[in-house]
Amino acid sequence: MMYEFRVSEMAEEFGVHRNTIRNWINSGTLRAKEGPGRKYLMKFEDYQTLCAKFGRKPQIKPTSNVDEEKIQKYERRRKQLEPLDIGYAEKAVYADAQWADICLTCGSCASACPIAGVDGLDPRKLVRMAVLGLEKELLDSNWPWKCTMCGKCENVCPAGVQILSLIRRLRSMRDRNLVPGPIHKGVATCLERGNNLGIPKDDFLFLLEELGEELDEEGLTGFKTPIDVVGARVMVTVNSKEPFAEPDDMKYWWRIFHAAGESWTIPAENWEGVNWGLFSGDDEAMKTVVGRIVDNMRRLKCEVLLLPE
Repeated sequence: MMYEFRVSEMAEEFGVHRNTIRNWINSGTLRAKEGPGRKYLMKFEDYQTLCAKFGRKPQIKPTSNVDEEKIQKYERRRKQLEPLDIGYAEKAVYADAQWADICLTCGSCASACPIAGVDGLDPRKLVRMAVLGLEKELLDSNWPWKCTMCGKCENVCPAGVQILSLIRRLRSMRDRNLVPGPIHKGVATCLERGNNLGIPKDDFLFLLEELGEELDEEGLTGFKTPIDVVGARVMVTVNSKEPFAEPDDMKYWWRIFHAAGESWTIPAENWEGVNWGLFSGDDEAMKTVVGRIVDNMRRLKCEVLLLPE
């Protein structure tokens, strides 16, 4: 017996982020394979094991169980949809049939996209241009940078086209000097100074201490901002726009931590929690920023990571 599910549904059921479910699948922790319509298939007993691990009662709907005949039918259909060699240019823009070749041009993505129509943007056009090898036109277009990467297009796509992967690929292929200014500058600044806005370490630490003193005066007697506390349970990263423009916003989190008796800390360096390498398609920069966060987690011996986004 098989269990059919969407990533978003399982993430909600188990109280984790969608990317956590995807990581489980990619690593083999969750033994599931791709199914029809952006869904995945796994053995029912594996689903039960996962529920038991999380102490949850299986939430099975009558339509959630699928038979082997349905699976075989889907596999046959996938083979029919393999990319055809029809003589157009090498598909440098995309590397997987799931990115474009199986698009049905049904329009579901365009209906869900919150910015469809802005500067002529239509997810269907973008996908078809990729299929037809119109690489230069796509790279010169501002469409990949208009996209907010909210994922609504993928959630409604009945064919499972991986539109976000295609968007990121297009962003990564653009010359870094031609990436929209603020994003490119933010990535470069983060690599050089540890945060997207280039806030100096001394200024950041002074601000944290000052905010801690304000909370002490506002009723949190004895409160001091925990900086580089080894052994704290939670390591808190920061969106650099907050210390730069909205520093008081950080105090709301700190009040909650204080009321809950939580053990937490903020690293003194490389504290940026918004990875613009991800949004710009710069995988090497993204890995560097993630690596710094991991290094801080290990150095401070923290168990939980809090990201601001």
